[in-house]
Parts: sequence; structure tokens; C-alpha cells
Amino acid sequence: MKTFIIDTNQGFSLDLNAHVVKELNSREETLNFILKNSAGEDVLIFGDDIILTPGWFLALENNKEKGDIIGFSSLYPDKDIIQDAGYDLAEIDGKISLFAQNRGKKLEEVLNFEARECDALNGCAMFIKKEVIEKIPTFSVEGKNRWGEFLYTNEAKKRGFKVCVLGHFLRHHGKGTKNNTDKSLSSESYMLEQGMWGEIVKKYIDSACVKIHLKKVLSENLKNFFSGNKKILIYGAGTVSEFIYNELKNKIDFSGVDFCSGFPEEKGKIFCGKEIRFYKDADFSKYEVVLISVLGKEKEIFELIKNRITSQNVFCVFQKVIDNAMVWDTQLLGLNLVT
Repeated sequence: MKTFIIDTNQGFSLDLNAHVVKELNSREETLNFILKNSAGEDVLIFGDDIILTPGWFLALENNKEKGDIIGFSSLYPDKDIIQDAGYDLAEIDGKISLFAQNRGKKLEEVLNFEARECDALNGCAMFIKKEVIEKIPTFSVEGKNRWGEFLYTNEAKKRGFKVCVLGHFLRHHGKGTKNNTDKSLSSESYMLEQGMWGEIVKKYIDSACVKIHLKKVLSENLKNFFSGNKKILIYGAGTVSEFIYNELKNKIDFSGVDFCSGFPEEKGKIFCGKEIRFYKDADFSKYEVVLISVLGKEKEIFELIKNRITSQNVFCVFQKVIDNAMVWDTQLLGLNLVT
């Protein structure tokens, strides 16, 4: 087995005897370089933003027979909150997407497992058997530095290989995947990515293979939040904000609701009938409350905006899955006391 570490200049260090590979123009190019230099062996790949946890190698060794491509589950680096435990294709309100299992849940809230089959993995910690590399020697650059690992695992599953994620959790800073100045290869903007992902769905995904079907629902608490507040600044121009707007636009007055973003490339774009403001240009004092609608990024975003908060309360949207419903609710962050 050959071990590779992808160097993305994150400043983290993995204490492993491994080949260090400088990240190339895209994630897919880097992974293709690794596969080309695998020398007919199994490969183990880590990003330099991964923190290994005790027992990781034993977990891999004990479960090698369960998958031909194997990934690790991950926690956020500073708390026992799940970042992902593998990704599954899911049809959500008729649209296919990749659903991160148990994201945002406390580790103690979920059942332990050794390994489970899935559709995609965290590519920053991934084991690929040589038999797969022989049949599929390259990652598709159509992944656009975002979905290359998914396209690879998707092709592997079509060829009869098994893809699974381990229940052993590493810690992941999540900073080493999109460090490209070319926004088409780096931006996480929903407005940019949705078109790219739509093309991948049409070209590569058989909808008959999608086993998870969910419906988005707003909680009564979230509905009341919008009916009870007149001047609201929403941070985030993505799926959550769009669904909230479409569900409530005929029921409440959105004239006092504005959207801001942390992506300069979204500045001035029209979203839900409003012009998106770059967060540094937004006058936070004009609003009664601020709502962070980017799931899983609450702390990070709060750090960006906290010095702009005066007397406003800051809320965030969180997600829970109940039966076949993806329920979005809101809560006070409890982080909004500025000293």
C-alpha cells in the first residue's frame, strides 16, 4: 500500500511515512497524479487538513473486505459534531443531490457502526484498492474540483465495486479542497454550482438508483420567525434561503427581508427578487435580526459578522430529518453578545 498526503498549504502536519504531493490546479488533477504513481498498489490518500485519531489504521484493516473504495467519517476539528459519515444520493423535492448523513448531529446521538455502503466519500481521507485503479485509472475533471470523488465512486459502483465509509471518525478542518483563484473551480456559490451539478445529474446519475426520497418542510417555529420580524437580514443565498422564500412569499411581506453573502462573486446578483449584498457592504444596524441560513457554518459565519452586530439577535437555521421529511427550524445562536 502506498500512502499519499496532498499538500494544500494548510499548515497542518500528518505524522506518517508518506509521499507528499503538492496540490495541482484541481483536486481531480492531483488525484490523477497519485493514481498514475500508485505503481500497481493499493493507495491511501489524506489531505493535509485531516487530523488522525487513535485506532484509525486498525479500523481500516478490520474492514478492508467491506469495500473496494473506503472512506472515513469526520468530525469538525474542535468539537464532537459530525461533519459527514459518507454521502448518499437523495431525491429532495424531486431534485437529486448528495445528502451528508448525520451532519450537524452530536456524535453521542448516533448509533455506532463499523462500516456502511454509501454513494460518495470525503476525498480527504480515502483508500482505493489497486483493482479499482486498474479499471478506472483517472478521476473525471468534470468534477470541477468539487465532485470528482463522487464521479469516481459512481463509476466504480456501476462496475460492481463496493464503496463504503468507516464508522471511525477523523477530524477534518475542511479547508483543503477549493483553494483555486479560478472561481469556476473554487467558488461554493449555490448560484454557480447548481448549474454544474445539474449537468452531472443528467449525464451520470440513474434516478432509479436513488433510494432516499425526502421532502423539505419548514417548522412552525421558522414560519413564525418570519411573521414576527419585519426587518431581517439573511446571510446566505442558497437552497435554504430559496426554499424559505418560495414557501412564504405569498404569505408574508418580504419587503423588509434582504440577503447578504460572503462570496464577492455573488454581489449584485438577483436572488429571490432581491439584489445580494456582500456582507462587508451591508448595514447590519438597519435590521431587527440576522438569520444565518448556511447549514453547518454558523460559527464560522458568526466570526465574520460579529463586529457588525450591535443590538440584533443572531439566529441560525438547523436541519433535522424526521421520517421522510427534511425539517428546517431556527434557533437563537447564543453567540451574539459582543464585548
